Amino acid sequence: MKFIQIRHASCIIELDNIRFLIDPIFYKKNTLSPVEGGINKNNPLIDITIEMKLLENIDSIILTHLHRDHFDPEIIKIFGKDIPVICQSEYENKLSELGFINLHLVNRKIQYNDIEIECIKGEHGIGEVGISMGNTYGFILKKQNNEVIYLTGDTIWCKNVEEAIEKYKPKIIIGFAGSAMVKNVHITLDENDIKTILDKNQNIKLIVNHMDAWNHCFLTKEKLTTLIQNKNLYIPNDGEVIDI
Repeated sequence: MKFIQIRHASCIIELDNIRFLIDPIFYKKNTLSPVEGGINKNNPLIDITIEMKLLENIDSIILTHLHRDHFDPEIIKIFGKDIPVICQSEYENKLSELGFINLHLVNRKIQYNDIEIECIKGEHGIGEVGISMGNTYGFILKKQNNEVIYLTGDTIWCKNVEEAIEKYKPKIIIGFAGSAMVKNVHITLDENDIKTILDKNQNIKLIVNHMDAWNHCFLTKEKLTTLIQNKNLYIPNDGEVIDI
């Protein structure tokens, strides 16, 4: 697998010569309002620094959910209405209304070329905050050789995540981190969640992103590097390529 970090949750996963673009947003720096409860700065906090040619020859887009820091409707102008979009079926109506016509809807499991893709529900926080944040999804990507990659989506450590790891035994996890906070409740992986994953699964490679770009993400790359030293933890900078 080749992983290319773009910014925040936006990244590219290359599997068996298929290039998946995850949760693409290309807003310019400071063009969106802050999330309440975060630092008082407009989003995104940083511009995209990768060369845009990296976005050429994308085979499919994977959307974990439609929050504004994971989905920008304007991407249809870049990739066209025919770009294959893989997402949970509850987003069909919204995406169809926006003009996307090549939707691959995952109720439970689909086959995309030679990659088996299965949907895993996450928990985007707990209590009233978790309910207000709505549904969010991760995906299991299984290659022909049965090697598994788990994309967590926006979630905290929870039963669904634990059971997915136990059942599918992924070689690589791509975790959306940053300890994003809403009303003092963390809604994405924090340092304790990351430590739990690593401690419980000592043979798994964990790549984390979703940091340093949005005003309510309080766990920075620098802080995480200080808090956890583990040979199986990868904290890529924007534009960095990881080949595992």
